[in-house]
Parts: sequence; C-alpha cells; structure tokens
Amino acid sequence: MRHYTKFLFSFLVPVVFLSFSCAQVISEKSDVPTETDLISDKAKESTVRIVGLGMRKSEVMMGGGTGFFIAPDKIATNFHVAANCTTGPITAKLSDKETVWLVEAVVAYDIAYDIAILKVKGEGVPLPLGDSDMLQIGEPAFLVGFPAPELIYKVTEGVVENIRKNDKRFHTTTEVYPGNSGSPVLNSKGEIIGIHYGHDPGNSPVNVIKALLAGATSTEPLAQWRQRKVVQAHFYFREGMDKFNDGNLKGAMDDFNQAIKLNPDNAENYKFRAKAKVHLGHRVSAIEDYNQAIKLNPDDVGIYKDKAKARSDFGDHTGAVEDYNQAIKINPDDADAYKKRGDTKAKLSDHEGAIVDYNQAIQLDPDDAEAYQKRGDAKGKLGDKAGKIEDHSQAIQLKSDAVQLKLDDANKYNELGHMKESVGDHAGAIEDFTHAIKLKPDDAYGYNNRGWAKMEIGDHAGAIEDFTHAIKLKP
Repeated sequence: MRHYTKFLFSFLVPVVFLSFSCAQVISEKSDVPTETDLISDKAKESTVRIVGLGMRKSEVMMGGGTGFFIAPDKIATNFHVAANCTTGPITAKLSDKETVWLVEAVVAYDIAYDIAILKVKGEGVPLPLGDSDMLQIGEPAFLVGFPAPELIYKVTEGVVENIRKNDKRFHTTTEVYPGNSGSPVLNSKGEIIGIHYGHDPGNSPVNVIKALLAGATSTEPLAQWRQRKVVQAHFYFREGMDKFNDGNLKGAMDDFNQAIKLNPDNAENYKFRAKAKVHLGHRVSAIEDYNQAIKLNPDDVGIYKDKAKARSDFGDHTGAVEDYNQAIKINPDDADAYKKRGDTKAKLSDHEGAIVDYNQAIQLDPDDAEAYQKRGDAKGKLGDKAGKIEDHSQAIQLKSDAVQLKLDDANKYNELGHMKESVGDHAGAIEDFTHAIKLKPDDAYGYNNRGWAKMEIGDHAGAIEDFTHAIKLKP
C-alpha cells in the first residue's frame, strides 16, 4: 500500500441523530440552466456525504466530510476524514438517493496531500479524472460537497487563484466550510481537477489521486488500517491541536510528543509542537523542531514563515529575514511573505528594504490595506510625509470598503478610526470609534480610542469622560 506523511484535521460535530436523507439545495433557475446547474446535476450522482464515529476530548463524536467516486467501487476523500472515524462503520450516501455504501477497506492513502482512497461494498458512478498539470490560473472551478452547518449538497463556483509551483496544490476563490473536507473540485467540463482539504492553499491536485490508483496493488481492511501507527498518530495530533487551541500548551505538548513517537516522519507534528514551545518560551527547542519539520518537508512555505515569526518574536530579526527569503524563493508569488519580510526589515530599521517588499506585496495583492498602511509607515520613517499620507489614504479607502461589507464588526471600525487618525482626520476617527462603541458598548477599547481622538481636537472634557468609562469597564 502506498502512503506518505502529513495530514490535516477534520470537521467533527457532537453526536446527534443525522438523517442520511440530505436534500439538495435548489436555487431559483431560469429556463436555461447555468454552468453551475449543469455541474451540480452531473456531480450529484457521484458525490457522497461520509459519516463515521470517533473519539474526541474523551467523547464519542460524529465525524463527517465529503467524498466522491473515482471508480465504481472506490471513493476518494481526505485522509483526515477517514482517520477521524476511529470506531464503527464508515458510510457514504448520495444527496437524493437512499442507497448507503459501507466502507470495507482502504486502497491507498497519502498523508502529505491528505488523500485516502476507500473501497466500498457495491458500486457507484465515478466522476471523470482530469489532468491537474493542465490547470491554469483564472479558469473556472466548482467545489461540490456537504458544507456545515446544513450538511446538505451544495455547489459553489469560483476560479483558480493560485497554483504552487513545487507541488501543484492550488487555491480557488470558492467559499468553503467545515464539511467540505474531501470535496471534489471540478472544471467546466465536469472533470475532477483536485480534492479540497481545508488548509491553505486548500486543494491537492487530481494527478496525485491518479498516481495512488495506479500504484495500488492491494486493499487493507478498515479495522486493520486503523491500527497503523500513522493513523493512531493522527488521533494524538488532533487531540494536541484541541488542547493547543484551548490554551492547554503542556497538554498539547504531551499529545504532540506521542504523535511524533508514533509517526516521526510527519512534519506537521514537529511544526505544531514548535508552536507550543514558542508560546511556552522554549526558544532553542522550538527552532530545533522547526528545523526538523523543514528537513522532512523542505518545500512547505508555511513552516519557513512560522519559523521566521518565531525567530523575530525571540528578537532574531536577521534570522527571520533569512527564513522569509527561503519562503519567497519557494513561492515568489506569496504576498504575505513579502509583507512579513517587510515588517521584519522595518524592525531592523531597513525602511528602504521594507518599502521594496511592501511594493511587491501590493503588486501581488493590490487590495491589502495593511500593506499600504505599513508602506506608509515606512515612508514616514524616511521623512516622506506626502507618501505616508497617500498610502494611508489608500488604506483608509480599502478599510472603508471592508467596513461596508461588515457593518456589524466593531474591530473594523476601530481599525478604520486608527487609520484616519494617522492622516490627521480626528473627527472622522471619532465617528468610527463611536460606531465601534455602539456595536460593542461593553468594550473599553472603543472608549479609550475615542478618548485619545478627542484629546487631539482639544475636547479634554469629552476625553476624560471616555477614559473614565473605559476604566470602569476595564479597571
């Protein structure tokens, strides 16, 4: 059986009674079916909702995800979807038919690409496999699956936004939710071009599935597969992630240690143990774990960026720049890497170098308000007041657009208020801080912000009133 290392965790929900009868979302249709309608009709005969039970936080949980037929008796889904179902049967069902397929065995899996191919009892209708080597940025992409919270069949349309050069993983503009793990990504011909796994860039190329199928020579019973060390390691990793997210760093470390013991070749185990160590202040051993993760997966941009952030947090800004250099070398189209390298150069007082990086970040992502804001800050450090105001004004416009999309987000109003203050628009800032206070009247932050803005316009009485209210809320 062919297998590799690495995985991502799945969507799980508390045990509740879930009917296998899932109704397809039906939108109003014109007389002429849209491209999405045609894809939906074709894919619904092959796309299944996968359900199984597993343990999480010492409780029995019902796990779920999406899968799709790639051969009459074979379904592809994510490794983490299959591995999260640690006990009992795993079933698969179409959205509008009563047939339920029982998973009998595992045909092949690839932890690095988060793919598992399952053999089912009975047969279904397979989707045609495309060629991900032919994938082009800008071409249509359709994500098919059973997203939360409804867990009903749905197709969302987008375009291919980015393709990683080193491993052909790709990102699309389609909206995704928990439950889309294992969803097929189709092109306009209805061919599979990838499988969604939920973590940036989000989709593994279909040619990996084709290679797994071609290399599979036998199957392994599900119960036997669950006893594999790499599958058991996944359980400890998931438990560690839960504890990490809950702030139980020492508990997370224990689980990551166990995961590494069972699967020492998984870079993700080391990466997240390193994150826990960073939070605990274990500088040397955290960097050692990041180095081990890089050794196991030298083409993972995210590991270099995480390591760079850790080094910068520990005061090693020069070392952080080196890691960002490597991340950019692997993926020269990563706007975030340029922006963060610019941030680090600014900490080294290399404001000219920071501006060069912010320029590149803006070129790659012209709608990133933060990049304009930080470039403006760097220009200000060099005495370019006009350039600072110009960039901050552009950031204000972009943030204003973001606020219009999220009128109920107090944080957005606070951010916008700070930006207006940076260009001297204190009256506009007060207006935004007031909006934030209306949305979150029990948050001292908004009152404190408005108090300082009132100080700038000479309204000392109003400022004292706001500061007093802030102190009452957060003494």
